[in-house]
Amino acid sequence: MLDFDFPPSPRSTSTKLSSLTSGSPPKLDPNTLALLDTYFTEKAEEERLFREIAAERAAAQIAGLALEADNLDEAKADKPMVSVADFRLAFGEDWQLSQFWYTETFATKFATHLHSLCSPSTNIAFVCCPTAFVAFQHMKPLPGAALLEYDQRFAVLSPRQFVPYDLDEPGNFPESLREKFDVAVVDPPFLNEITNKKLSETLGQILNPKGKLVIITSTSVEEILYRLYDTPPLGPLRKTSIDVEHGRLANDFACWGSWDGAEDIGKDRL
Repeated sequence: MLDFDFPPSPRSTSTKLSSLTSGSPPKLDPNTLALLDTYFTEKAEEERLFREIAAERAAAQIAGLALEADNLDEAKADKPMVSVADFRLAFGEDWQLSQFWYTETFATKFATHLHSLCSPSTNIAFVCCPTAFVAFQHMKPLPGAALLEYDQRFAVLSPRQFVPYDLDEPGNFPESLREKFDVAVVDPPFLNEITNKKLSETLGQILNPKGKLVIITSTSVEEILYRLYDTPPLGPLRKTSIDVEHGRLANDFACWGSWDGAEDIGKDRL
């Protein structure tokens, strides 16, 4: 028998208000009780979806092991990528890790732009941007796509394509990834120079010399971007015409590319 350890699920929360107290029920007004009930219902659904996705990926991994034993194409064992809508429901944002998911509408548009840069054989890395990875793979999966992320929960999305990545160890990645990627997409989790400096160190090693870099981040660090991502394949950067919708964040966000013509991406206004 094969045992699989699921990553920690989203914070489990009881769906019963009675668990908050012992004895008499809380003396709260009906509006507050309704809000609490909605909160617990949403968390219960988040927990259910996460466990469902984890179980499906474990089953796919078992099937993959069987196919490998028969010398068949491993890709046939992969489950279809979840939708952005289900991803947003199943994976709660961890604000301590500065996680803020894209809207479904924007993620889909962004995936379309990214696919325009790719062929079936393209190797594309998604660094610290799981929503973009999910939208891209849900639209048209590529075997050469990889998600580099700190949060181990995302391993259940596609175990073969998940690469553990710690921003504080920018040089710590599998040697097989060195200069492997034709395109890298990054959304720096923190809006400061040190974060971008560490990311640029990683990206400079995993992108091939003729690769393309796509960055989504706040315009508040634009000057930092132009200074750190200034030589190929990381730069010089050009601001694209993509209108970025970054969920509930109030910051003004934009998208940059590192190649000639990047400024034209998004002009078609999908």
